[in-house]
Amino acid sequence: MLSLPRLLPPALLLLASVISAPLSAQPTPPPATPQQQQPAARPAFGNQIRQIKGNLYRAGNGAWHSIFLVTEKGIILADPLNLAFATWLKPQLEERFHVPVRYVIYSHSHFDHAAGAKVFADTATIIAHEGVATNMDGRYPQMPGDMIDRNNNGMIDREDIMIPTTADPGICGMSASFFDQTDLNKDGIVTPAELQVDIVKPDLYYSERMTVTLGGKSVELMHPGKNHGNDMTVVYFPEERVVFATDMIADALVRTDLHSLPSACGPFDGTPLAEWISSYKAVQALDFDIFAGGHGDFYSKADIAAPIEFLEDLQSAVTEALGKGWSLEQMKKQIKLEKYAKWQYYDKLREKNIEAAYLNLTKFR
Repeated sequence: MLSLPRLLPPALLLLASVISAPLSAQPTPPPATPQQQQPAARPAFGNQIRQIKGNLYRAGNGAWHSIFLVTEKGIILADPLNLAFATWLKPQLEERFHVPVRYVIYSHSHFDHAAGAKVFADTATIIAHEGVATNMDGRYPQMPGDMIDRNNNGMIDREDIMIPTTADPGICGMSASFFDQTDLNKDGIVTPAELQVDIVKPDLYYSERMTVTLGGKSVELMHPGKNHGNDMTVVYFPEERVVFATDMIADALVRTDLHSLPSACGPFDGTPLAEWISSYKAVQALDFDIFAGGHGDFYSKADIAAPIEFLEDLQSAVTEALGKGWSLEQMKKQIKLEKYAKWQYYDKLREKNIEAAYLNLTKFR
């Protein structure tokens, strides 16, 4: 069922969860290069655009990626990433495809994926899961990396950022300079408004599923449930048989190999492990060939079984240890997860994953 913002103009009060293309004629984009058997080779880090299949492309900066579909009536873009990247991307799209961005979809509200949509706001409708509305209503939003409101003052204090950053540098929190860069008025506190200064509030919200149609092409949006965020959207391109999801299945630690232990910040971002697993399985149930996420490379449908299996094994091992009355320190010593010994970050993050699962399972019993 489609959920709409309170101040939405009457002209946008849709009766179904299908959005049609604007009626005004747009120039036809040049033909796409021939469809490939495999996506284009992964380029070096830096701003880049990479063809996935047909008129579906991935754009990215470093280890962060967006995805966009070109149609004769315009472009459907998921995740603008940040203001600088979006500012670079807009003229690239105009020069290459000669049509505007008509829809911007947020995979979730976190500032490292949703910022920058204002660059496309002159032509685009912005769409997100209804949870984004809550996370942008002025309260302390759900944040990644164990950056929680530790003193319950509704503001982002330095320790909210620095405690996880110092405890797990490069894994949780943000950079040491993040707080100072985000504290725009230099008053020693970051408000939710300062954190989200480059994030535009969506024009349309949905609850469970939604279809966006433009230029004869359809893109399906699905809320898989809670995991890394509580307002997640999976974007499915049925004709291309491609799925896009961000910070789930492949998180920011993943580069090329999906066999990578998750960052596991706090008690797994405050979402029950059972919900992580069910949300991953909701993606697995889609009919697709290529998983092209917001992080990592391109993976097959078969590949994503591995992260699901890891979470199930971790949950099972820690649950069994809790039943035996083991302490956390006993779990860290005794639970080896040998099956995953060759995965990336095994030595660094095995104990951290056990601790995160312990905190999660004791919190959500």
